[in-house]
Amino acid sequence: YDPTSYLTHLHPRLDAIICVANAVRDDLHLQSRLPKENIVTVYKGHSLDWYQDQPADLSEFGIPSDGFVVGCVANDRPRKGLPVLLEASKLLPQDKDIYFLLVGNGMDSDHIQALIQESPMAERIKVAGHRKDAPALIAACNVSVLPSIKREGLPKTVIEAMAYGTAVIVSATGGSAELIVDGESGIRVEPGDVNAISSGIITLEEDRELCARMGEAGKNRILTHFSTEKSALDTLEFLNKLVVTKR
Repeated sequence: YDPTSYLTHLHPRLDAIICVANAVRDDLHLQSRLPKENIVTVYKGHSLDWYQDQPADLSEFGIPSDGFVVGCVANDRPRKGLPVLLEASKLLPQDKDIYFLLVGNGMDSDHIQALIQESPMAERIKVAGHRKDAPALIAACNVSVLPSIKREGLPKTVIEAMAYGTAVIVSATGGSAELIVDGESGIRVEPGDVNAISSGIITLEEDRELCARMGEAGKNRILTHFSTEKSALDTLEFLNKLVVTKR
């Protein structure tokens, strides 16, 4: 209800809204004056052809080739839940060869660095910071975790990880949970659930075949449910209905 909303989703001349996720749609149903049938979801389309980078060599971070790598691509904002992920690292068994790779702006902040040093895994938590090759880095990881605590749309970082066949763990906030089928093409946890994140990481580390299958299922889900073709057709169908209604 910020005044600027009257230039966007509350504009009086607005006839319809296309949302990137059901969570966004449902929120707008509570705010907008529009009929519910004029506020719909069309998932933004992606093509696997866009994601052809070779997995990066993580040895530059001191990560061995046989290490189990948990990646997180996010900018350091409170809603992204990075402290939750770092808290989860404290619960992981120390005899496991698990590494963390943090990619994004602000990962080298004093706040994040202090949290890293509090973890018994501090030496195995690697900070990449801002990188132009983030997709290649996450493609080299075994798991990608987005521990957001609120206000996600349809996060591209999760889509990129799935497109590269990297297993994902996402919190059930915004559209993140809509990207996966829990237990098949990813693992869903409640926002802020440190225990569930650590448990998910342990499960995938102990069962590498499950981890690989989940990653492949995620890749196939992008192909079948979030393709550019489906997005275009769904958009066209909605616009045709809208034009008929306006007549």
